[in-house]
Amino acid sequence: MFSKKSQIIKFEQNHCHADVNDNSVLFVRVSDEVRDKNAMFEIPFTHVGYVIKGGGDGRMYPSGHYDVFDGKKEVKDWKKGFSVEIIYMPKETNVKIKWGTPYKATYRDEASNKVLHVGARGEFGISICNHEQFFRKVVGIRKEFDLNDFKRNFLSEVLNEYTDCFLEVVKKNKLTYDQLQSKKKSIGIEVGKLLSPKFEGTWGISLVGFIIDDFEIDEEETAAVEEAAAEARKQQKLQEYLAELERLDDKQWEREKYLRQLELEDRAAYYELLKVIGHPPVGGAAGGKSDMTPGVASVFCPNCGQPMKGGDIFCPKCGHRVVKEKTICPKCGKSNEGDAMFCASCGTKLK
Repeated sequence: MFSKKSQIIKFEQNHCHADVNDNSVLFVRVSDEVRDKNAMFEIPFTHVGYVIKGGGDGRMYPSGHYDVFDGKKEVKDWKKGFSVEIIYMPKETNVKIKWGTPYKATYRDEASNKVLHVGARGEFGISICNHEQFFRKVVGIRKEFDLNDFKRNFLSEVLNEYTDCFLEVVKKNKLTYDQLQSKKKSIGIEVGKLLSPKFEGTWGISLVGFIIDDFEIDEEETAAVEEAAAEARKQQKLQEYLAELERLDDKQWEREKYLRQLELEDRAAYYELLKVIGHPPVGGAAGGKSDMTPGVASVFCPNCGQPMKGGDIFCPKCGHRVVKEKTICPKCGKSNEGDAMFCASCGTKLK
C-alpha cells in the first residue's frame, strides 16, 4: 500500500514508555514534520486518531491509512516545516479506578428515623464513549498521558457526584441501613447508571461496572438505630394489642381471656399494655396468686379498663354499665342473664 519512499507517520506507544497493547494509556501524542508530498499517516485498528495539520484545526479519523495532503492544492502550498500531530486514543480501555468516599453521606434510616453517616468504597472501570470530547477535556495541550494524574482528577469529580446519586437510590428503594450491605451489588449498579451520564457529555467517558465493595457505618450509630427500631417494633405491637382490645370492647370475658393469653406469650408487652389501659396486674395466667389489692375483685370496666369492685353495676370512672339487667321469664318467673335468648329453666324464648 505504501511506496517505499513515502514518509509514514505511525502510532508509537513507546513514547509513553508503555507496551503497544497497554489500553490503560488513554492517549499517545505523535508529532512529525512532513518531508514528502506523498506522506501518509496510519491509524491502527485498535485506535482512533485526532489529527492536527500544520497547527490548525483538528479532525477525528477512524482506523485506516490516509494521505497527509488531501488534494493537489495542499501539495502545492506545502512548505518545509509543515507538521502533523496525531493524538491516538484507544477504542477499548483497561482502566480500573478504586474509590472511597472522603467524607460520609448523611442518611436518615427509613425504619428508625435515625440519622446515620455512611461511607463506602469500591471500584469502577471507564470507557471512552466520545473521543472528540475526551480530547477536548482530557488531552488538550498535554504532551504525555499520566495515568495517576488522570485517576486523581477524574475520581475527584466522580466522588463529588456520588453522594447525591447514592441518596437518590436509597430514597427511591426505601432502604433501611441493615439492607445496605446485602443489596450493595444492586445499589452499585443503580448508582453507576446515575453517575455515568454526568461524565459522558462533559468528559466523553462512560463508567463501567460501578462496584460497591463495602459500606462503613459507626458502631455507635448502628446501636442507636437498633435500639430505636426495637422500640418502634414494640410500639407497633402495642398498638395492635390495643386495637384488638378495642374490638372486644363489649365482651368482658373475651378481653380477660385475651389478656391472659398475651401474658403467656409476651409478658413484657402484657405489662406495657396494662400501663396504657390503666389495669393493675391481673393474677398470673399460669394460676399464680393475684397481684391485686385484697378485697378488690379482678373486674375491670370494658370501656376504660378502670378497676371495679365485684358488686359495682356502673363504672365509677366513665359511667359505663358493667352489669346488665336480669331478664325475667314471663312463663316460669326464672331470673336470667340480661343477654339470654331463652329461659334457663323452661326454655321459653325471651327475645
